[in-house]
Amino acid sequence: MMNSLFALLLLCLVKFDLAFSAAFVTQKSHLQHHNSKKADHLSSLSATKRKRIDKEDKFSFQQRIESVKTAAVGALSGGIAATPFIALHDIPLYGPAAWEFDTDMGSLQSALFAIVYRYCVREEDDNAMLNMGVIGAFVVVRTLSRVRVPGYCTAAPLDCGSPLGYFDWDMIQQLALNGLESVALFGAAAVAMELAYKKEFISKFPN
Repeated sequence: MMNSLFALLLLCLVKFDLAFSAAFVTQKSHLQHHNSKKADHLSSLSATKRKRIDKEDKFSFQQRIESVKTAAVGALSGGIAATPFIALHDIPLYGPAAWEFDTDMGSLQSALFAIVYRYCVREEDDNAMLNMGVIGAFVVVRTLSRVRVPGYCTAAPLDCGSPLGYFDWDMIQQLALNGLESVALFGAAAVAMELAYKKEFISKFPN
């Protein structure tokens, strides 16, 4: 009697296993067929439509959120890093009000730099020269734009005296100090962005 019950139970288990396997295979076949149809549909899309879909993905609401986070990281990291260097330059020459203003403007510049940095250094971009190029471009532009020409210089052609005529010692000092500020400002923002990428707090902009 026990042997008969055991055999019956074993037979039921075998039938259940076969039925389950058949259902699983059927479901898998349906999924494969569905995925195949979906792939055929996607491949049938025109190149223009695929480009439009990619463009929508790149400029979705999520990407705007990433840009806001990027601006916040750039403003905080760059502004904090550059604050002491701007103080050494501005406070002795122009006073604390100028230091406050330049620090605020530096944070804004750093925020804009971070956004541009994210757009330039995208997914699958491992070119260190590209990173350095973006930083260098911002450093050069900010450094040169902050040089003040002394009132004693003569124009057409510009002559400010020794050692270079076009640049005197005062202007060279300005270049050095402003360059140091700019390297700290944008360099710190770039380092913070790379750290945010590694921690997955900010995602890289898609190609």
